[in-house]
Amino acid sequence: MSDNAEAGREAGPAAVPAKPSRPAAAHARHRRAAGPRLRDAPQELLPPATEPSGALAARMPASPRAACLAAARRAEEVHGLPEGLLVAVALSESGLHAHALNIGGRAHYPEDAAVARRLLASAPARSSVMAGCVQVNARVHARGADWPLDARRSADWAGGMLRRWYLETGSWVEALRRWHGGSPASTRRLICRIRAKLEVTAPGSGLLQEQPCSPAEIARLRRNGAALLEVAEAVER
Repeated sequence: MSDNAEAGREAGPAAVPAKPSRPAAAHARHRRAAGPRLRDAPQELLPPATEPSGALAARMPASPRAACLAAARRAEEVHGLPEGLLVAVALSESGLHAHALNIGGRAHYPEDAAVARRLLASAPARSSVMAGCVQVNARVHARGADWPLDARRSADWAGGMLRRWYLETGSWVEALRRWHGGSPASTRRLICRIRAKLEVTAPGSGLLQEQPCSPAEIARLRRNGAALLEVAEAVER
């Protein structure tokens, strides 16, 4: 996910608050214990607390591609997204790979989660880092944390964000534009990629069909999406 303008802004100096009342102080302690808020998301869209690793591993597929696919499909249902939309986003962003990393423009696809976490932790401080199934901007949304590499948590976050933006704008196209947050040209390319993948993940869907895209490019992207989805579904079984 590309950073949007609002997400990238640093907050200015805050005024010194008055001494809080006891209830206010208790509420503040609770908020600190719950963890920091995402800059462009309400508290309820924060990824859920980490589950015991054994319990999570027992539920999620071992393959990073199958894990990404399962998590995206679950998030579509949980957040009321159009069928196939988040899977198409994940295909476009990471190729349906839970551990995908783009560090300073270089792509990595480690099969092992521990290797992915080490790569993320060792990324140079000034490099851009996109991580996980839906390519969360780790420098903006997950500073010092590795939750984007957890397919279920990152898909939950992405599904909640897309649903929120759809409710605000009344348009899935606008929701995707906010998701990308890039220039008009790069956003058009992203939407065309997602449109092509959606033709694979939800054949017959009319969503995004009105977007102007090159038929030849759509055909190429559709073939690529179909091949990656087939791999993910094969290892999921």
